[in-house]
Amino acid sequence: MSALARVVRLIDALNRTVGRIVAVMVLALMALIVAEVTLRYGFAAPTVWGTELSTFLFATYVLLGGGFALLNGDHVRMDVLYGRLPPRGRAALDVLTAPFALLYCCILLVEGGAMVVEAIATGRRHSTDWAPLLWPWLLALPVGASLVALQAVAHIVRDAVRAATGRDLA
Repeated sequence: MSALARVVRLIDALNRTVGRIVAVMVLALMALIVAEVTLRYGFAAPTVWGTELSTFLFATYVLLGGGFALLNGDHVRMDVLYGRLPPRGRAALDVLTAPFALLYCCILLVEGGAMVVEAIATGRRHSTDWAPLLWPWLLALPVGASLVALQAVAHIVRDAVRAATGRDLA
């Protein structure tokens, strides 16, 4: 197996692992929401932090699950033309459009990273009664963008090999 194929498989494994962890952690979010709804409507005693934490957790799961979604082909795509192309044509089109996805990921990584650095430097907190530190939640943006970018690179390598040779990466 070539070194390139090993790197691609390593990226796939990383995103598969993160995706599975996030999928399991969604159960914690569900339990939190059930508990919060029960406390709010069953006992008229909502928590100060429950709704806010569930919002932060949901956003974190969405951001960290992006690489897993890309790995499994679950992102939105316009299939009108794409679906009519042969595998090599689809691979060539993917190679041509992937730089736009990478550019988007780079912007998210840079801007998200700047937000995290600023939040750490200022000790920024959310403006609620619970007032949690924001940097741990903001960290999901550059990490998630990195995972999507890595997976996009893995797809570019796979698609370039498929477009050039007509075969899948070994």
